[in-house]
Amino acid sequence: MKANILSAALILVGCPGAIFCQDVAVTAKVTTPDDSVTQQYMALDQECRSLVAKRDATNAVPACKRVSEEADKFDRKTHPITRRGAYVFYATALIQAQKYREAVEAGDKAVAVVRMGFDDGSGSSAAYYIRGQAKADVGDLAGGDTDLEQAEKFQRDALAGPAGQDLARPYSYTLKRELMFHAQVLTAMGNKDGASKKLEEASRL
Repeated sequence: MKANILSAALILVGCPGAIFCQDVAVTAKVTTPDDSVTQQYMALDQECRSLVAKRDATNAVPACKRVSEEADKFDRKTHPITRRGAYVFYATALIQAQKYREAVEAGDKAVAVVRMGFDDGSGSSAAYYIRGQAKADVGDLAGGDTDLEQAEKFQRDALAGPAGQDLARPYSYTLKRELMFHAQVLTAMGNKDGASKKLEEASRL
């Protein structure tokens, strides 16, 4: 694996009380704009991610909120991967805590970073995926469907790109889980044909 690629970080989306649930692996490349992140910030970020991985929603929400607030302090034209990651993990913690509307808001911030065009494909996928899940859990199935389509597009592009050669297994796993979750949403919308197509694609990964 190339030195400029981070290993996969598993985002464990909380299931208790959620309408939908899925685990998604997220990978991202290290980029120059994020090189100036302080050790203090990294320690806060690691605490947040560790608590999310443990599904400790009670402690993950305040920990990840602190990281999100620190990320807000960066210039919006810098640190895109750092900021997107902070918002994705905060949204994940909020979903674990069943605070779905707040999770949508955090997801909005993650997607806003992606729309600036500085993020990598799989990281962009994570932003749309987590917002899509939050929307589905809050009852906005159509909005969730739209975001999940975008998440899958980014993930397919990432899998087909240069990074996908080094991270084919985790990228494929991520796309598979996204497709399986999307199938649940489509089924809830009454779109059984669409759900079947998602599951068929997932079965090939």
